[in-house]
Amino acid sequence: MPSIRAFIAVEIDPQTKQKISALVSSLKKSDADVKWITEDQMHLTLKFLGNVEQSKIQEISAALNSISTNFSPFTIHLSNIGAFPNINHPRVIWLGIDIGAEELKILAEKIETGLEKLGFNPSTSLGTGKEDREFKAHLTLGRVKSSKNIANLIKLLKETVFSLNADIPIEEIILFQSTLFPKGAIYTKLWTAYLPLS
Repeated sequence: MPSIRAFIAVEIDPQTKQKISALVSSLKKSDADVKWITEDQMHLTLKFLGNVEQSKIQEISAALNSISTNFSPFTIHLSNIGAFPNINHPRVIWLGIDIGAEELKILAEKIETGLEKLGFNPSTSLGTGKEDREFKAHLTLGRVKSSKNIANLIKLLKETVFSLNADIPIEEIILFQSTLFPKGAIYTKLWTAYLPLS
């Protein structure tokens, strides 16, 4: 059965993407070996599905429609820069969420529960149960590939202040296909479930 790589996410508006791009450009000055995201890749992942049989896309879409009816549109604010596992040993660089983080977490939990019934597990995609890690809303900026110029990057991360007080509207849940290419992944929208107006 043909399968695709897929994930569920919410998008952010074009103006915010441009501001994040400017931040990424400034971090690139560290000349560290980091795979930075592009504007086309900017989103907040709620659930990674892994390899999904194409025959299941309709079921997933129906589940997202059902889940979305229980939510109204809301807004989020992006906040400070962070890193996993920590700022002194960055492997994944991200922007945090302050306002709207709880709403995103609840939405992710509902998706987790709803799709578990269809046999999905974000860790293995084999339907063996819920994600062990607690959901932490964040926007990935880049992934460190090697230790090249890592000291420059750490210094720049600690010095950089990023705060975006603008409201970012969250009005839909999107099922994306992720197609991997040598220059990076290309994301294609497969389904959009709209959060109904309150």
